[in-house]
Amino acid sequence: MKLLTRTTLIFLLYASVVAGAGTLVYYGLIHKLYYAYVDRTLSRRKLRVQKAMRLYLHRPADLAYWHQLDHNVEFVPLPALPPRRADQLRVRLMHNELTGKSQPYRQLSSAVLFQGRPYELQIRVSLFDTQQLLLRIVLAGGLLFGLLVLGLFGLQFVLNRRLWQPFYALLEQLQRYKLNRNEPVTLPATSIREFQELQEAVQLLLRQNQHVYRQQKEFTENAAHEIQTPLAVLRTQLDLLVQAPGLTEEQAGHIEAIMGVTQRLTHLTKSLLLLAQLDNQLFFPAETVDVASILRTQLAHLQPQVAGRGITLEIDIAASVPLQIHRGLLEVLISNLLVNAIRHNVAQGHLLVRLTPEALTVENTGQEQSLQEAGLFHRFHKASDSSSEGVGLGLTLVQQICTNCGLPLRYSYVAPGRHRQQVLLL
Repeated sequence: MKLLTRTTLIFLLYASVVAGAGTLVYYGLIHKLYYAYVDRTLSRRKLRVQKAMRLYLHRPADLAYWHQLDHNVEFVPLPALPPRRADQLRVRLMHNELTGKSQPYRQLSSAVLFQGRPYELQIRVSLFDTQQLLLRIVLAGGLLFGLLVLGLFGLQFVLNRRLWQPFYALLEQLQRYKLNRNEPVTLPATSIREFQELQEAVQLLLRQNQHVYRQQKEFTENAAHEIQTPLAVLRTQLDLLVQAPGLTEEQAGHIEAIMGVTQRLTHLTKSLLLLAQLDNQLFFPAETVDVASILRTQLAHLQPQVAGRGITLEIDIAASVPLQIHRGLLEVLISNLLVNAIRHNVAQGHLLVRLTPEALTVENTGQEQSLQEAGLFHRFHKASDSSSEGVGLGLTLVQQICTNCGLPLRYSYVAPGRHRQQVLLL
């Protein structure tokens, strides 16, 4: 949910509470003011009726005749004049002859004397119009709230398209930004101070990161070059030394051990260099590569190692599986998966390689317990009972390549002594 949408929803929730409570308060205030107005009107009419009783009415029949002319004025005979009391005001339901329905009336009751006889003077006003007025007030409040909601959504739309546009433009550039491309990040012109400060902070952060990135890249490239050159010279000198005349068997054994260590250092250097490039998210151009073809080539290269350990190889490879990926990265990924399955296999073990358009699966026999997945892909991680000569970076490279290429990698312990590595290709 966008920040502006969340803010608008909070405003709407607050406006709903205020509108609901405000409508009740407004209704109560209007109700009180209107009843006060009606009570004053009844009191003034009572004075006019009392004046008419003194000046124009002479007989009790005149009182009944007045009630027939105006049903809102009625004189009810009393057995005796009650003790002095104030006028009573109340609401009562009465039948209305015009509408044929019961309606609420506001009634004033007052004890009066006419021709020496006590009466209760009742003066009424219909409240039917009052309820209609209050209903209209509630409808008007609902209409105003609806206009408020539409106005807030309209404001959100305008703010989203205009005021927040620089922020979304900057966010889109940051999502596509890569350090190795050194593309500038610019913010559209805006007069909002917070966005200007955000742009300055982002520009400063990117400059610092680009500086660190260039330093690391130069160090990695220089280190790789400076290490590989002496190693190449060392291998050449060792080859010459092996071919020298008069070399004893013991000396040849020592030289062979040194050559093995040199080869191991060369492989380690190349692996670390590739990891550094993957960690720095260097751009590897993708192309359409046939995974099946590369997999068959890698299996052919590793066939002597498979045969040397007496491993039964089971292959199920689709005819062709095209994939958009960097060819070199795919070759390293497949080679490391296969080499790892061969190195950590048991003698006379089993190796299953299956390739479908959906996934590449490598399943091998090995140690009897599940590998710790948390540390399986860590750098220089080796199983406790491992006797292999690997440098401990094979699966780390596999995981890093899968992460950079967006290919999910899964490990599962499918059966006792059987381990499965699976790369999803979709």
